[in-house]
Amino acid sequence: MGVFVRGRPAATDTHARAGSQLRRASRAPGISGGEMFQVARIEDANVKILPENLGKPRLEAITQEIESLYMDKVIKDLGLVVTLYEIVSIEGGTVYPGEGSAHFHVVFRVVVFRPFIGEVLEGKLKRADRKGLYVSVGFFEDVFVPEHLLQEPSVFDEAEQLWVWMYQNEQKMFMDLDEPIRVRVNSVRFPDQPRSADELDPGSLGATPEGAFSPMVVVGDVNFDGLGMLSWWQS
Repeated sequence: MGVFVRGRPAATDTHARAGSQLRRASRAPGISGGEMFQVARIEDANVKILPENLGKPRLEAITQEIESLYMDKVIKDLGLVVTLYEIVSIEGGTVYPGEGSAHFHVVFRVVVFRPFIGEVLEGKLKRADRKGLYVSVGFFEDVFVPEHLLQEPSVFDEAEQLWVWMYQNEQKMFMDLDEPIRVRVNSVRFPDQPRSADELDPGSLGATPEGAFSPMVVVGDVNFDGLGMLSWWQS
């Protein structure tokens, strides 16, 4: 499975570990799918503790290593890891000749962010272009509302660089930046990572307006009563 730093590829060594080591992730028993945050079980067959950390208590050293590897990173097809929930088991402690590091087989559980389809999120509108809206929910920046999922009819105002909902085809309802917005989750996507920055297609899903890569994108829509700018629905 791929593990990525949110908004850009992870460091090379982390990416290589994710591709070569045994890491299996699944939803923990008893956790329903209808939650923005879920608890997921992960197995890492090769948690490496460097020699300078071997003097620490084993649980402390392994906890610190897992947090450095997984926290605030996206696991493909699972979600964004928010926090470590618990260490389930630790096995091994093999030290390979000439290396000095200890290698452990660790099973642990983490809290991940992956909203369900149809869930309503509230955030702030951070950017707009002809492709649609870019929304932040604070800890997660990659919520995208494509132009075909805006209120109908909506038009892009070139002078203001903002989208405008033409309410009843006569009243202009501007979608102003840095204002609260309510978005319904249409899908959660995990785009394939380009091999290099040169291969990042600016028009593809996962390409941010800043030219970075997002390994997880929440696609939303606002074409329903109560969705869109919160100011629209305040009496």
